[in-house]
Amino acid sequence: MRFSSLFSSLTAVLAASTAAVLAQSPLPTPKFEALFAGQFTISSSPNTTGPFGTRVHFVISGGTLADATTGKTVATILPFADDGIVSDSGLFFPDSFLPITWSVDGHLASIKVTGIGNLNNGSMSYAHVETDSPTYSWMNSNFFITKLSATNPTQPTFTIYGVANATTKY
Repeated sequence: MRFSSLFSSLTAVLAASTAAVLAQSPLPTPKFEALFAGQFTISSSPNTTGPFGTRVHFVISGGTLADATTGKTVATILPFADDGIVSDSGLFFPDSFLPITWSVDGHLASIKVTGIGNLNNGSMSYAHVETDSPTYSWMNSNFFITKLSATNPTQPTFTIYGVANATTKY
């Protein structure tokens, strides 16, 4: 008797769990839209050979960040360094903090970029933004992807993409 009562309870729980799982629909596939386009200038590149390849120390003298739609400059990129690795197989693993000053309010931001790619064909990176700018504070809690193109090795360009179909819109 106890066994049948326990069995009935477990069956009910299992049936309810199965129904809940079947009722779930997959989340929509993220779609990305270009938010910002930028360029910076590499002024030198001292390198260190390591066990996985070459640790690059790209010294960047600065650059600009523009609205991807209007082309209007929205920030100045301050000098920084990319201390990524170019592996022996040719893959590039960028690792940098881009310090910027927003044109609209003069506030600063740090954009942490890490990823993987190829210096010649481009690299994709995750970007995390931290800023105290009232205008751009929405960036603190959003997900970004960057695409770097280094067809001109001394003046790479990049685009920052945000999720277009996010539930919390920037």
